[in-house]
Amino acid sequence: IKSTSYVCLKLLSFSICYIWLYSIVIHLFAVKFKVSCPDQTLKARLGEDITLQCHLEPPTDATDMVIKWTKPESNEVVYLYGNTKNEHSQNRTYIERTELLKEDLAKGIISLILKNVRLADMGNFTCEVEKELWYEDSKLEVTVGGKLAYSEPHFELDGYEFSGRFYYGIRLLCKSEGWYPQPEIHWTNENGENLISLSKPKIVKNLDGVFAVETDIKVMKGSGNTFTCDLNN
Repeated sequence: IKSTSYVCLKLLSFSICYIWLYSIVIHLFAVKFKVSCPDQTLKARLGEDITLQCHLEPPTDATDMVIKWTKPESNEVVYLYGNTKNEHSQNRTYIERTELLKEDLAKGIISLILKNVRLADMGNFTCEVEKELWYEDSKLEVTVGGKLAYSEPHFELDGYEFSGRFYYGIRLLCKSEGWYPQPEIHWTNENGENLISLSKPKIVKNLDGVFAVETDIKVMKGSGNTFTCDLNN
């Protein structure tokens, strides 16, 4: 035997050679593509729906391919398509919050709707696509911030200040919820004077990481007629 190609003629090595040649043939004739995610960073607000989107280059029908969206930092399966053996591997926190737009697959577009964005969704997502022996992936990042259908700050008359029988001031309460990250609080009067030193804000963070704010000031007679409570982040 003068060449490794003759190994195929030896009976004991035939099966090994056949598998080797079959793998090469499949690889040579396999559908080849690249996965590209045009928006490398997606900015999302808490509670809204966003679309994670990648596409195949060149445009290739992905209907019969295996598609998996994952979060590599936590090793979570966000969505799985085309692999019935592992169909139950999807992380339970994404079962009701993800939807693959199957009508886009024929055009080589992989669009995953992520509903009701949470703080835990922040980070990298990987789009993995597999067809026979060909595999490609691409990543994008989701950042989370802003306001979650926040309630507009509103005033309440929280009480009166008395000295004996005489009224000399009131307490104004400003309330709002659904904020992330934690907002800054500003109290001003009609002259633009900063009144925050008169306030003792109460900021509460719930289990979802969202902030609720209560802040009040005492308004005395003669201190002005217009007061503004401003929250921003």
